[in-house]
Amino acid sequence: MNRIYFKEEQRFTQWWVWLLLLFATAVSVGPLWYGVYSQLSTGIPWGDNPTSDDMLVVIAIVMTLFMATVVILFRIQKLELVVSDQDVSFRFLPFIRKWIRITPGEIKSWEVITYNPIRTYGGRGIKRRNKNDRAYNVSGNLGLRIHLVNGKMILIGTQRRDALIHAMAKMAGQGNE
Repeated sequence: MNRIYFKEEQRFTQWWVWLLLLFATAVSVGPLWYGVYSQLSTGIPWGDNPTSDDMLVVIAIVMTLFMATVVILFRIQKLELVVSDQDVSFRFLPFIRKWIRITPGEIKSWEVITYNPIRTYGGRGIKRRNKNDRAYNVSGNLGLRIHLVNGKMILIGTQRRDALIHAMAKMAGQGNE
């Protein structure tokens, strides 16, 4: 049975992410529903080259469902990281549902670093800098960088630097490399 030394769950909780999503939803869906109202209620065609009433309603519904899906995806996304006596495990729901496990034998070295996710990886989420360098990040600028013996590198975001360093040292049976 695995002995868990560290467990962390991160979600997109930054206010600016939700403000940006609200703005994008309002800008993309608001005008469409105004057009539906304008064309159906007042009888005034919406736009220079208006579409049929039915098509306008369909477009508004499809766009609303699309934006609702985007908002729901941001709401349910979470990065989970677990360090146990057996391995480092992580997943990024809903995109990576199966746990990715890294055993101590696969780890060449590790470090908890401060980095710039936008400059280094082009943003947050699941990012690839090159074929051997991947990042999984939700917020902040701290991450567990793992150099694997196969030459690949994985960076997993964290908000709990000291606890993670302690857990990794316990798992590895030694200090931070």
